[in-house]
Amino acid sequence: MTNVKKISKPKLLELDLVRAAAILAVLIIHATADATVELAFGSGSQAMYLTLNKLSNFAVPVFILLSGLVLFYRYQDDFGGKQALLFYVRRVRQVLFPYLIWSLFYYLYNQWIYDRARLHFDAAEFGELLPWADASYHLYFMIIIVQFYLIFPLLMWMCKAWPSFRRYLVWIGLAVHAGLYAYHYWVRPFDHMASLCINYFSMFALGGWMGLYYERFSGWLRANFAWVSTLTLLIGCAFVGLFVAEGRFRLQLPGYGYQLLFFGYAAFVSMTLIRLCQIALARWKLISRLLTGLGAVSFGVYLMHPAVLTYYKTHVTLPGGSIAMYHAYTFGAFLASLIVPWVLVYAYGRIMKLLRKKPVRTKAGA
Repeated sequence: MTNVKKISKPKLLELDLVRAAAILAVLIIHATADATVELAFGSGSQAMYLTLNKLSNFAVPVFILLSGLVLFYRYQDDFGGKQALLFYVRRVRQVLFPYLIWSLFYYLYNQWIYDRARLHFDAAEFGELLPWADASYHLYFMIIIVQFYLIFPLLMWMCKAWPSFRRYLVWIGLAVHAGLYAYHYWVRPFDHMASLCINYFSMFALGGWMGLYYERFSGWLRANFAWVSTLTLLIGCAFVGLFVAEGRFRLQLPGYGYQLLFFGYAAFVSMTLIRLCQIALARWKLISRLLTGLGAVSFGVYLMHPAVLTYYKTHVTLPGGSIAMYHAYTFGAFLASLIVPWVLVYAYGRIMKLLRKKPVRTKAGA
C-alpha cells in the first residue's frame, strides 16, 4: 500500500504584510498615547494625534483575526488527536515560554528604570503578575491568544463534525460574543473582561471562517472591494468622531455602542488590509519586500518595543518651546520603537539560523 504524501497548503503571503500593518498600528498607538492627553484638547496637533491613535485601534483585533485565519486555514484538512497534541506542544514552545521569559524581563526591567535602588526578585510577587499579564501593559494580548489556542481544537472538531457549524462559524462567533457581552453589560460584569477571549470572539471566528473558505472569500473581496473600503473609511471616521465628540461636547455612547463601532471598524479594516496587501504583492514589489520583512519579525517587535519606548521616554529629554520639536520627539519615539526591535530580532534570527546549520561532512579520504 503506497503512502500518499499530503500536499501542504500554499502560504498566504499577503498575511505577512497585514501583520506588518498591524504592528505599525501598535507602535503608533503607544508612541502617540501621551500626545493625545498632553496637548491642548481641540488644537490641530492634538486632533492629529488623536486621529492617528484611534484609527490605529484595529491592531489587536486584526492580530486575533489573523490567528484564527491561519489556524483554520492550516488545520482544516488535517486535525486529529495526534495533531491536537502536537498543536499544544508547539504553542507551549512558541507562546508560553516567551510569555514567561518576557514577563520576567519586564518585571525586572521596569524596576531598573523606575526604582533601581530597590531592584529585586520576589517569586510570589512575580507569580501574581502572570495570570493577567500585569508585568507589562502589552502582554495581555498573549493571555488572550493562549485562551484561543486552548479552545481552538474544540472549535476545529466541531467544524469537522457539523458542516453547518463550519458554514455559519462567523455568525455563531458573533452570537457568542454578543450574548456574553450582553451578560457582562446588563447582568453581571466579568472580571478582567479586556483580557478574556470572549471579548474578541467574533474576530477570531471571522478569521476562522475566512481561513476555511479563503479562496471563496478572496473572490468575494475582489468583487466587492469598492464598497468594503468605502465603508471602512466611513466607520473609521465615525469611530474617531466619537472620541472628538466625547471631549468637545461631553457626548458619550453606551458601552455597547462603542463595541459595535470598534469591532465593526476592525472587521472592515481587516478585509481592506487583506485586499490592499494582495494588490501590493502584485504591483509594489519593493514595498512588499519591506513589509514582508517587518511582518516576519512582528512578534519580536511586539514583545520588545515597550522596553525601547520606555527607555526613550525616560532618557531622551523633550525639547521645550516648539510644537515642531514635540512632533520630532514623538516621531523619534515611534522610529526608535520600530527600528531597534526590528534590527535586534532580525539579527537574532540570522544568528539562530547560522547556529542551526549542520556542518557539511566530507567523505573519508577526500
